[in-house]
Amino acid sequence: MENNKIYIVNSFTDTVPGKMIKLRAEMKFWNRYAGDEYSHVSLSRDNTLHNMMSFARKEINNPFNSGIIKEDIQQGMFALKPDKSKIAVMQLDVTQQQYDDIGRIMDDYWARCDELGFNFIGLISMLLRGSGIAVKDHYFCSEWVSTVLQEAGVNLFGNKKPCNIRPFDFYCILKDSIIYEGMTKDYPQKIKTL
Repeated sequence: MENNKIYIVNSFTDTVPGKMIKLRAEMKFWNRYAGDEYSHVSLSRDNTLHNMMSFARKEINNPFNSGIIKEDIQQGMFALKPDKSKIAVMQLDVTQQQYDDIGRIMDDYWARCDELGFNFIGLISMLLRGSGIAVKDHYFCSEWVSTVLQEAGVNLFGNKKPCNIRPFDFYCILKDSIIYEGMTKDYPQKIKTL
């Protein structure tokens, strides 16, 4: 069976929610983790990062209008401050079946975009208590990415519930698979894979 690659993209964009998540990580000086400066995670099936998906704000100036979105490394929040937006692109080998399933699952979620919402309750709980709360048909970024992977049979986190997965959890597990880490403005159009 042929292997394919998917891309998990951790990011920090210079926004108020991003700064809050980063500040919480910085305040935990006694329990810091590699990659905890990243406040967002996206999923892509190609390394151009022009076709990523995640749960985040739908409008640049309105963080409360949030849900499932399509992202592009050269547009939206990433393009707003490309010299202050940092990303870590991690490559993950999957089977052909998992690659196909991930694409189908992402399409299924996108087809239901009007039924899905952002899990503000889970995110606030994660920020305040360190553990999230699952809300039916509502997700925050890392919860959604881990759910899609889990539904496709890619289990990175064992028995940990998706609502308890933070963006930097992906970094901790996949840091040896980073193919690029730096500012979005410097992300190459063509990048070597591992």
